[in-house]
Amino acid sequence: MDEHSSQIAKDIASNIDDKQYQLAINKAKNYLEDQPSDEIEVLLVQSLFSLKQYVEARKEVMENPNAFTTNEQDFLLMINVLLKNNEYIKSREIVETFKANDSYYYAGLKLIEESEAFFRSNSSEEIHQLAQKFYHISSKQTMYWQKESFLNGQHLPYDEFLKYSRFVLMDPFVQSVIKAEVIDTLRKVGSNEVVDVMWIDGKTKKVKMGEIKSLQDMNSYQLIFNRLTDEYMMDPEKFMLLSSYFQHQSILMYPFNDEIILDANRWYDLSIQAYLSAKEYTEDDNDDYVKLIEIIKRQFNSIK
Repeated sequence: MDEHSSQIAKDIASNIDDKQYQLAINKAKNYLEDQPSDEIEVLLVQSLFSLKQYVEARKEVMENPNAFTTNEQDFLLMINVLLKNNEYIKSREIVETFKANDSYYYAGLKLIEESEAFFRSNSSEEIHQLAQKFYHISSKQTMYWQKESFLNGQHLPYDEFLKYSRFVLMDPFVQSVIKAEVIDTLRKVGSNEVVDVMWIDGKTKKVKMGEIKSLQDMNSYQLIFNRLTDEYMMDPEKFMLLSSYFQHQSILMYPFNDEIILDANRWYDLSIQAYLSAKEYTEDDNDDYVKLIEIIKRQFNSIK
């Protein structure tokens, strides 16, 4: 930070010390219009937080999360801002990424648990309403509205989110993409639970949360997309279409991708054939890969 910027930051900090929060906000926003500054970004959020402008503070935090990782005080400011917006699951996701840093991790987790306890004690009706929207997610017919219900569910404290996630994962009318997102969210918050999911083939599977990887870390996913890139990068239109197809296919299968796709090249070849061909396979086909690819293709084509 140059001398001019440093002086601006000192002025804003002095305004905050004098409780002149709106003046501090105005100065910070005026500076940030022309150039970024992590230090001034933090001072802006600190001022917004002091004036209880939590929604705007959240917007700043979500747009510039890296500005709040330099020291523990700034990190906890970010977590506090999210908690004031009932972002319990998002807060846990962020804190989980700092698990290697004991100080950040345990201080952040303590804040979250205290906030969740307070929310339970003082907002039982709000929790009830959020829970109803979440576990009645299948009453929404389209992907967009089911996604909205899922996002509402993330405003629940962790224990409630986990409880109602179990219902969502076993609901046959919840779209598979949403179920995959629920599972991935439980992974991101560090859940070690075992949950049941009614999968895309209509059968119930167990998911040991402590053992699953992110989609991007799965071998089958990496092999398929590396090959797709090698073969179709020079054809942008087809590459985009096939990337969308394989991405959606991978999400629908999550988190069982590596368990099922033991031969990624063969899976890739059959998937390309199924997507580019109008042919539909029948239930009499004995090839397990073909059967599953056809199920996925039908779900992909029926999304609304």
